[in-house]
Amino acid sequence: MAHPPLTMRLVRSQAAGVTIERIDPLADGCWDGFVSNRADQSIFHHSAWARVLSETYGHQPFYLKVSVDGTEAALVPLMEVSSRFTGRRGVSLPFSDCAGPLWSEASLAPGVYAALLELAAAKKWKRLEIRGGLISPAGAKPFQTYDSHHLDLRQGTASLFRNLDGSVRRAIRKSESSGIEITVERSLKAMVEFYQLHGRTRRRHGLPPQPLKFFCNIARHLVERDLGIIVMAKLAGVPVAGAVFLHSSKRAIYKFGASDTDYWPLRPNHGIMWAAICELVGYGCEELQFGRTSPADASLARFKLSWGSNVRSLPYFRHGLQADAWLSSARLPAESHPLIFGHLPIACNRLAGRLIYPHLD
Repeated sequence: MAHPPLTMRLVRSQAAGVTIERIDPLADGCWDGFVSNRADQSIFHHSAWARVLSETYGHQPFYLKVSVDGTEAALVPLMEVSSRFTGRRGVSLPFSDCAGPLWSEASLAPGVYAALLELAAAKKWKRLEIRGGLISPAGAKPFQTYDSHHLDLRQGTASLFRNLDGSVRRAIRKSESSGIEITVERSLKAMVEFYQLHGRTRRRHGLPPQPLKFFCNIARHLVERDLGIIVMAKLAGVPVAGAVFLHSSKRAIYKFGASDTDYWPLRPNHGIMWAAICELVGYGCEELQFGRTSPADASLARFKLSWGSNVRSLPYFRHGLQADAWLSSARLPAESHPLIFGHLPIACNRLAGRLIYPHLD
């Protein structure tokens, strides 16, 4: 019998017939080889994203290959988030819109979830959180539910343009005639330019920006390795808007956007989105996900629907180890604090982000 590679360790499970193999996604390409042919995988399931989270925040990866009675059942990416302020918990995955288990055999889901809860108890995690995925834990109701908007890119740019809302087509044309230059870039320099806009945008929204290190790691491990693009809009050489898109295989996601409100009348955000769609279609992507949306954010939902997208439910499940139960639904947390971060200098907000985000997920 061949021994598991050094990057893979067997983890004991008391669940009947369950074998858990823990894989280190940072050591080699073993994990990516497993996920690359899964239809439901996203960029968040790949080792490059694990490296971003680990190098930025120090989170420890627990990436698992779970089998039941000798049959592979699921691949489960988990990160242990450990904080003296917010406790230790397992999350699949932090700062990721949707990174739940990738299923090989749906009928084996009960055994997989039993093994995950056993692992959480052994690690003394405060909770286990599963974000998305095609199969829910039996009997569990979502702890939180978001909307996820998806655009089918297979129809090509001509059909996509025809299916846009009329206001979006007019906005794209205005952007094109306004003198704004839109470029698609894949460099650390472009990411740093984007981050300057990002800090001002987060301040406007009453939020601290994530650390610059987070975006630099995204640039190094994803964008510069052809797993993402940065789309920038400039007027007379001055950045006025930008967006970061990540992609894996044939699926892409709109992850971050930022802009200067003084230039909104020129519609740079619409120009950026259309340029990105055209780039992703040419790259061979078949789907663009617009990121998660709170059901309470009607204006953002309308914007995403105006591009011809369709909406799907995105459930998050949370198991509380103290209660030993899947927790019932909760109101979405307040993410904006305009009375604090909306008035602090950007430098203070950036410092707050560096201090706060390692304790969040």
